[in-house]
Amino acid sequence: MNKTKLGNIANIITGPFGSQLHMEDYVDAGIPVIMPQNIKGRMVDYNGIAQISEEDFTRLIRYATKENDLIYARRGDVKKHAFILSDSPTLCGTGCLRVRVVDESVYPLFLSFYLNRPETKRWIFSHAVGTNMPNLNTGILADVPVEFPSLNEQIKIAELLQKIDTKINNNNKINDNLQQMAYITYLHMFYGKRPNTKLGDILIEHPKSSIQVSEAKEALGRYPFFTSGDAIFQWDEPLALGRNCFLNTGGNADVKFYVGEAAYSTDTWCITAKDNLSDYLYMLLESIKPELNLKFFQRTGLKHLQKPLLKERPMYVPCASELYVFNNDVQPWLSMISDNIRESKELTALRDWLLPMLMNGQATISD
Repeated sequence: MNKTKLGNIANIITGPFGSQLHMEDYVDAGIPVIMPQNIKGRMVDYNGIAQISEEDFTRLIRYATKENDLIYARRGDVKKHAFILSDSPTLCGTGCLRVRVVDESVYPLFLSFYLNRPETKRWIFSHAVGTNMPNLNTGILADVPVEFPSLNEQIKIAELLQKIDTKINNNNKINDNLQQMAYITYLHMFYGKRPNTKLGDILIEHPKSSIQVSEAKEALGRYPFFTSGDAIFQWDEPLALGRNCFLNTGGNADVKFYVGEAAYSTDTWCITAKDNLSDYLYMLLESIKPELNLKFFQRTGLKHLQKPLLKERPMYVPCASELYVFNNDVQPWLSMISDNIRESKELTALRDWLLPMLMNGQATISD
């Protein structure tokens, strides 16, 4: 096993500074610029990505990405990175760091999986600087410890793990499509209907959780743990069962839905609905997220969800025949989303378990 530091096998640079790339340089259609918010699950999320002209891209060509580059966020969630899969013109943007493998004995895709290990992520986070928000720099990244077997073994390991990741990504795409289908069905059937009750009249509230997000970050368990952030952690015992909505109570409005046993943090409001209206409630809350932010998240500083106000919001409750048609379509879709979430969690655990086992020879890949 070869042991070294990231800086010995890769070239690491910082993306352009603000003086090199101004807000007025961005255009509606052009070359994508990867920002920290575009780094998700070892991939680049191109939805709403910033873009610059070809002229500015040429001016900043030093920061262009190539196939097999890794892009890290310099601030915030510094543990995550995106692996660049193609040579399509793209720029490593302000607030990011570009890692480019220069050692021919290292397979870049293997390195990406290695750096995505929980142990390496913890190392990066613990060495980041800054009191309020973690910050990375080229020196910290260069010091990241790296171990790798022979190039042939790296390729076999990476290709196996990539197959697992492909399945996880396919599950995510399926879920996005199912979510969109459910939302369109809701709008088609109920958009513009006159209110006939209040939101609070259909709600069932689960007890407030006492579990802090910090407790769940490093926990292991069978059950998904929902928070007021994007991440879904794990917990060893469920707090809710059935078809439930999980709402942020601080920061910005967001709502998640899950079918099955789950746990949730103290800053998450777990609710469901009477009379088989849980899936309908979720779609309703999805449809009013901008309103939730504007009307129901209040206070100066960190905003908080005002539950009593939200309970008073007028809403339309469908009649029995409408609800039957809606649930007949939407409930299987939302159940499938939860099934895919569970499968992806299991595949993620398998991937993270396999990497060290394959590296130390406790597991092997047959030809």
